[in-house]
Amino acid sequence: MRRTIRMVALSMLGAALMLSAVAMTPRLARSTEVQAITLYTDPGSGQVYTKRCKHCVRMGEYIPAGSTEEIEQKVERRVSQQTQQQMDQERAAMQAEEAQRQAQQQQWNAEMAKQVSTIQPFAQEFGDRWYKKISIGTLVYADYRYYTHTGFGPQFLTQQVWPGPGNNSFNSFDITRTYLDFKFTPVDDVSLRVTPNMYLIENTGSKCTAKSSGGITTTCSASSGDPDGLNTGIGTTTDGNLGFRLKYAYVDYNTFFQKVLKVAAMHDDKFTFGQQQNPLVDWEENLWGFRYTALTPWNYLSLSSTQVGFAMKGPIKFNEKQYVDYDVGVYDDASFHANEGSAYKQVMGRVTVNPFGANSRYDGLGLTGFYDYGYSQKCTPDENKSNATCGHIARAAALAHYTAEHWGIIGEWDYGHNAFSSGNLYSGSGPSDAFGLGPSPGGFAGWNHMVGDILNSQAVQEGADLMGHYDIPHTPFTAFGLLQWFQPNTRIQKDPLDFTRYDLGVQWLINKYLRVAFDSQAIQYYHSQFTFPAGSTSAHSKAVPFAVARDTHGFFLHLEFRY
Repeated sequence: MRRTIRMVALSMLGAALMLSAVAMTPRLARSTEVQAITLYTDPGSGQVYTKRCKHCVRMGEYIPAGSTEEIEQKVERRVSQQTQQQMDQERAAMQAEEAQRQAQQQQWNAEMAKQVSTIQPFAQEFGDRWYKKISIGTLVYADYRYYTHTGFGPQFLTQQVWPGPGNNSFNSFDITRTYLDFKFTPVDDVSLRVTPNMYLIENTGSKCTAKSSGGITTTCSASSGDPDGLNTGIGTTTDGNLGFRLKYAYVDYNTFFQKVLKVAAMHDDKFTFGQQQNPLVDWEENLWGFRYTALTPWNYLSLSSTQVGFAMKGPIKFNEKQYVDYDVGVYDDASFHANEGSAYKQVMGRVTVNPFGANSRYDGLGLTGFYDYGYSQKCTPDENKSNATCGHIARAAALAHYTAEHWGIIGEWDYGHNAFSSGNLYSGSGPSDAFGLGPSPGGFAGWNHMVGDILNSQAVQEGADLMGHYDIPHTPFTAFGLLQWFQPNTRIQKDPLDFTRYDLGVQWLINKYLRVAFDSQAIQYYHSQFTFPAGSTSAHSKAVPFAVARDTHGFFLHLEFRY
């Protein structure tokens, strides 16, 4: 019994001691975490210490195995290894994808290069045939004009009209010229030019004057123009409609003097057939350089800028210098915007001599002569003997000109026979009596009859002109001017129609495509007012009071766009 009690007591004591030991033993998860130990070593003895000592050097930290810090570092290292491995895998996949893409691109490039090499001969042939041989250009003239005084007279620019006397302060915005210029050179031998032109429509016969007898209309005589105000008639509409006509359409044969008749001095000469430039007008427009502000002298008076026919033209050069430039041809008597009805053809030509040679067509000193001989386009074979308008028409001009780098000057003398008619005088504005619009309130019927008598088929014209320009140094501005003196009929001792004309202004060259100019223009009948004596034009002509017409003055802002 005692042994039993003793054994139970010892068992209980052992259990208590065990429980106490277990309670006193710290658990890993909840025990105080083991801290990292800093180790030091003595370089002399090589011993390791856990505390600082004299002459010791810090070796680093030691983390006892199984500590929390060691476990965390192991976990971090494992996660880092996993992340790096994942990144390496993703990078390898991306590199493989990029390599595949580059391989596909190289394959596509090779296929495209093969296709391009197949297309290239055709594309090159197409480019040589078309793109290098076609040029397309455009030309636009526009302006704003303000007239301080209005009267009858020739138009300052093509299709530019105004109401006559009594309409001071008339002003207008205008588009006076629009070109689309197409040029095609399929081979060196031949070139083609086609230039459409849009302009104000001419609308003759817009008003019908009925004549009646006994209340019954017997005839209806169509007018030849449109009324404009109380006393003015014009040959164009005033509603602003634009029409289309062909300005140029011609073919050049360029190589006759290179391949057929080999003449080195005429290497650049050519033959031209079709609707082409007048031998004088276009050349003089380029010589002066300000066609967009005003017409050149003979173009202002009556000579068309375009003729239909056959011509030979070009420079004559020696040692790359031009000594002669010529343009001669045979053309219809009609201008390019009128029907040809003549039994004849007109011949005209221009010859320019550069006595000291010229580096370009308009360079240096030049002496120029021009002559034109023809008939009215209405001189048909069955009427040429009886028609009073079938007197021959002649025009001549002699010019001396000099063009330097920044200035130029032109002097001109003009002669004509039957080369200025009442239709030319009234191209800008004329009395309504002249256009079949009935008597005007201004009473211009007698004056209009006098004009017709003065400008008869035996009238002889004479005039003189001065043109020039000067580039203002170190600026984009150029001063320019034109002065014209003209006698419509030198056979009249004191012709009330004698006039002077001027165009004076300043140009602003904005760039090589666009320029604008401000100028003042006028036509002035310079004789003092007088009564035109009876019998001055024929034995039966009547006296005409107030024979000198009113002047026309205007200010203009011009624009030219050329490309």
